[in-house]
Amino acid sequence: MVKSVAVLGLGLFGSAVARGLAEDGVSVIAVDENMDHVEGVMDAVDNAVQADFTKLDQLKETGVGSVDIGIVATGEKLEITILGIMNLKKLGVEHVIVKTKNANYKEVLLKVGASRVVLPEVEMGRRLANELASANVLEAFKLDDRYHLVEICVLDKWVGHRINELHFRKKYDFNIIAIKSQGLPTFDAQIDPTYVIQDKDLFLVLSENKNLNENLHF
Repeated sequence: MVKSVAVLGLGLFGSAVARGLAEDGVSVIAVDENMDHVEGVMDAVDNAVQADFTKLDQLKETGVGSVDIGIVATGEKLEITILGIMNLKKLGVEHVIVKTKNANYKEVLLKVGASRVVLPEVEMGRRLANELASANVLEAFKLDDRYHLVEICVLDKWVGHRINELHFRKKYDFNIIAIKSQGLPTFDAQIDPTYVIQDKDLFLVLSENKNLNENLHF
C-alpha cells in the first residue's frame, strides 16, 4: 500500500491529485515554486512547500527522498518535467509518475526514468460526459484508473446556499477542487467553505470512477 507521495507542480491537476490522495489517508508532500499554489493545498496535505523542484538542493530540503511515489504534475515544458524526474530519481524515489500533454514526449520521459506517463484524455472525457447524459456535466478528464476530474454547472437547488451547508462529499461523494464564478476567466482553487453559490457558477470536482455515473446523474 502506498503510504507517502510527493506531488511536484500544483496546478489544477497537481492540486487535485494531492487533495485526493490526502483525503484517502496518504501522506503528501506538495511542492511548487508559486506560493499561491502552495497555499491552495496547505489545508489538505501534510506538508506543502514552496521550492523550485528543478533545483536538486531545494527539492532535497523538502524531504521527498523518503516517499514511495513521486508525481511530476506540470506537463507544460519538457525540460522542466525531465528535471523533475531526474531529481526525484537522484534522491532515491523509485517510482515516478509523470503528466504530459504531448504524446510524443512519452518515450523520452520513460527513458529518463519515469515509471508511468499519464496523458490527459480529453476526448475520452468528452465521450464520458455524453454517456453521463447530464446537461450539468461540461467536461470530464480521467486522471488515472481511480479518479476523474469533472467540470460541472451548479444546480439551481444549490444556488444561494453556502458550500459547507450542502455536504457535497457526503451526498454526492465528490470533492470540489476549484470554482469559477460568472465573469471570471479562470478557476480559483482557494475555496472559502462559506462561499455562497451563485447562478452559473462552475465547479471542478474530483470523483472516484466507480461512483461516477451514479454521482453525476443529478
